Amino acid sequence: MEKQNRVRVVDFGRGLSVLMMIPIHVLMLFATVDTWENSFTGSFGQLLERGSPSFLIAMGISFAFSKKSNRNGILKKALLIIALGYVLNFLRFIVPILFFGGFPQSFVEASGLEMSNIKVMMDYLLKGDMFQLVGLSLFLIGLSYNFLTKNKYVIIILCLAILWLSKTVSGIQLGIPVIDYLLTLVWGNNFDVYFPLFPWMAFILIGLFLGLNYQEKNNYVNKGLALPSLYIGLIFAIIGKLLCDYNYEYHFGDYYHLGPGGALGLMGVLLVMLWIIYHIERLLPKDNLVSKLFFYCSKNVTKFYILQWVLIYWLLAFTSFSMCSELTVISIIIGINIGTFGLLYLLNKALISRNERKKRTLQATI
Repeated sequence: MEKQNRVRVVDFGRGLSVLMMIPIHVLMLFATVDTWENSFTGSFGQLLERGSPSFLIAMGISFAFSKKSNRNGILKKALLIIALGYVLNFLRFIVPILFFGGFPQSFVEASGLEMSNIKVMMDYLLKGDMFQLVGLSLFLIGLSYNFLTKNKYVIIILCLAILWLSKTVSGIQLGIPVIDYLLTLVWGNNFDVYFPLFPWMAFILIGLFLGLNYQEKNNYVNKGLALPSLYIGLIFAIIGKLLCDYNYEYHFGDYYHLGPGGALGLMGVLLVMLWIIYHIERLLPKDNLVSKLFFYCSKNVTKFYILQWVLIYWLLAFTSFSMCSELTVISIIIGINIGTFGLLYLLNKALISRNERKKRTLQATI
């Protein structure tokens, strides 16, 4: 029984992190400052925002025991994910400008994203976000995958090195446009990139370490995954808290471009949460509705991420930016959830029908 919990607990945690996306993103784009800072919904959204990197840890764990974990498979998957990132940028930023008449004036004033400003449009098309982070991280892991899987403690060293250097290298540029763009994705310190590799790749690496450790412990999730998450998490959380108390501005500062203490502390808290989720998932009945929902979201994470962002930005084109009260924000969250799950159902149904037609065609030719 213990061995069977492996996929369940990882998918449970990843599914939970997927469901955090819509409330966070809706609040960021639609809520007034007062709603974000002084309402229960805003406080809850800020809490969820801190928990969103749990998706990266879960991805690293599941990556370790993926059947496609070989060098060529990893590199191909990485390039596909990077490409999807730019497709998403086109859908959510450029399509509303070209086909919906642009964004509301309040958003244009805040972002400068308007049809007449080609440079800003290109900046948004090339903006670094979660897909760029995941894709580039997997690409780098893929290049050294055989070495890392045989030397799992090197992963811990790399993880800590990335965390510790995150502020030291932050914002370094060479004055060469193409190189500088790549450096922005790696350690940028402005909002041309929301999730630079330094420090966020470290969250994927710690997940990879835990996944490999789980395999070495004969697939026993408590000894191989849950308990190491608790022990490492407590150590990281304590050290991170002490560093942030010593110099908060340096070690935490901007959430999207964390320093070493902030990233280490956040990682520690999320690892402890993974241990808690493991025990919660074990107590739930095997076929309960909550787990089924989380597993469904985990299985469809890529499609879910794309659909919810597209719906949010397309809705923004017809409404207002940062102008909605708490009740209106809650209504938008509910509406985006209904729209995302509805489109996800239709998309999956269409894909199943297409695969069945291909199968029938192949059988007819044999």
